[in-house]
Amino acid sequence: MKKLINSAAVELRKTIFSYGFILCILITCLLCFTSSVYTDSFTGKEYSVFEVIANKSRSVFSSFTSSQLLRTSVSPYITIFIPVLSSLPFVTGFCAERLGGNMRFVIIRSGKYKYCVSKFISAVLSGGTAVMSGFMLYSIAICFSFSNEGLSAIELIKMYIGMGIYGMISVLPAFFLSAFIRNKYMICCFPFIFMHFYYTTVSKVQDIFNARDRWDIVIKMYFLYPSNIKEVLFDVNAGIIIYHAVLAIAALVGFTVIMNRRLDYGQ
Repeated sequence: MKKLINSAAVELRKTIFSYGFILCILITCLLCFTSSVYTDSFTGKEYSVFEVIANKSRSVFSSFTSSQLLRTSVSPYITIFIPVLSSLPFVTGFCAERLGGNMRFVIIRSGKYKYCVSKFISAVLSGGTAVMSGFMLYSIAICFSFSNEGLSAIELIKMYIGMGIYGMISVLPAFFLSAFIRNKYMICCFPFIFMHFYYTTVSKVQDIFNARDRWDIVIKMYFLYPSNIKEVLFDVNAGIIIYHAVLAIAALVGFTVIMNRRLDYGQ
């Protein structure tokens, strides 16, 4: 166990001190500002956080609080791009290690299974930490720009943890793909394509049940949306926890099996 902890700590340090980690933080923060937080009932125009801040002098926006904005700050852009962003810290280092031939030396020191588990730990923790840090930067800007009335420290901490868990879950597709794809750009792009297809499919299925007035099934299907896991501390949902826990275990098992089937563990 001590060897596994040391190995995971080394891997985590490598992912955190990488340009991918910094990029994830900055882009996540910027994407939060693109979230649509207000729709004009007369014109139908949607206003992003950027536009709300720019037009803060208008009476309709002056009453906005930081709590309102922070709770609605996961835009469709974030939903689509988070699987790409959260994977940057892990993928950049892992692909460099593989292409450079250093993988075999690391495996010899730690062992095959400990190597896979430590990579999993570093991937999910670095992705979750980067996404949470980006949201924290955004929240600081919002708290300085708007009234903090009704926003408690406990609520803010729950938001941070929720975004961290969201980032951890979002890195799973890229982590699994990295077991058999060496190109870091392909590893990052495939989750983007897959998640777009996934969200479209789930939405279409919900539309079918909507047309049949089966609202009970539509509501139950919300656990299929990864973005909803950020609310798990506000509204505990066993379904969404079990679903994503199973996905995490499946990603780890799949990664381990594929990596250990190689004849040359350094390739």
